[in-house]
Amino acid sequence: MRVVLATVGSRGDVQPMIALALALIRAGHQPIVAAPPNFAGWIQSLKIAFAPLGQDMQAWLAANNQVLTSNPLSMMQGMTRYFGEHLPAQFTELLATTEGAGASAIVCAGIAFAAPSVAEKLSIPCLTVAYSTSILPSSVHPPPTIPWQGLPAWMNDLLWRASNFASDAIAGKAFNAGRAAIGLPPVRQLTAHLYGSQSIYIAVDASLFPPDPAWRGRYRYSGFIYYDPPAVLDPALDAWLADGEPPIFIGFGSMSGGSVDRMSAILEDAVVGSGRRCLVGAGWGGLGGRALPSGWRMVKEAPHALLFPRTAVVVHHGGAGTTANALRAGVPQVILPLILDQFHHAHYLHALGLAASPTSMEDVTASQLAAAIHEALRLPVAPRRSVAERLRRSDGAGQIVRELEALVSARAGSP
Repeated sequence: MRVVLATVGSRGDVQPMIALALALIRAGHQPIVAAPPNFAGWIQSLKIAFAPLGQDMQAWLAANNQVLTSNPLSMMQGMTRYFGEHLPAQFTELLATTEGAGASAIVCAGIAFAAPSVAEKLSIPCLTVAYSTSILPSSVHPPPTIPWQGLPAWMNDLLWRASNFASDAIAGKAFNAGRAAIGLPPVRQLTAHLYGSQSIYIAVDASLFPPDPAWRGRYRYSGFIYYDPPAVLDPALDAWLADGEPPIFIGFGSMSGGSVDRMSAILEDAVVGSGRRCLVGAGWGGLGGRALPSGWRMVKEAPHALLFPRTAVVVHHGGAGTTANALRAGVPQVILPLILDQFHHAHYLHALGLAASPTSMEDVTASQLAAAIHEALRLPVAPRRSVAERLRRSDGAGQIVRELEALVSARAGSP
């Protein structure tokens, strides 16, 4: 079967789709990854068919860094602008790619919101992959735009009702304009449309992020989707890692906490006093751009699957992919969340004893970070080891491929 894997977002949104594409190829299928154009080279280097979807997210985030904030109002304003400018075109682009490929199904993730509508237009199945339980309505947790965790159920319910209203205000008009452009009627409520009637797989570990009992099996779990790169670590980095005790890794992906210089200064003040080596992951935010302390190293890019098992602690933003790789590596974590699902992940992992007490990236001080690193290094080893061993046996990508095969088969056999 031919399958379009549609995703719009950062590397954390695209990498699981690459893992799914490789799993589909191994099963004898023909995937096409539809993603922002800045990922074309990487995807095509793996011999995976590629189609552009949306615009260069790295460039957009660099030009709109003020959107990356825990302030819900600022986030809403930035996303309203983004969706108004870019969402309608997503429908026509994805329809052209899917129809041109003669696809049997679509798998979507990230903010590829057009995918269910394109599948509806072409009468083919669509499977939505959720990288976090936080995006699914529940009285157990607040909406992902709300940073406050551990609220009572009635408050979470109230916030979800407000979030549904806000979603329509932020993206509803642009979403329905996109549907109109491909000949479909408008939807009344965006969240209900995206998450109420689609086939949805939650690509996380159910023991770590358990389902809301009120879901009653509505959403199925696949486990994390891991991408194991064919490459090895850079020889110079490999030699540096081997030449001393495991370092502290610090990297925030596409996040910067508002100011790269501020975060760099906090990191140095927090870690230098520990006497430990430090490896700084630059990411899209450009962390580690200034002169580093003696014995430190900066890396622009390195596969987390290969790197994390060789570190003493991972300090990161709490993105779904980074969190999953740190868990599989069995390494203690310090999570400094900034936006969206990052607060959710930090809250759950701290409660399970797998990460230190979280502090917002925007608010953290050097002394707080130093204390959190010390706390993480003292966490019990056994819980992390148990989780890591379970995750190393998991096969989230294979589970989704099998579900997709069943969906397409059932659709082909229906009258």
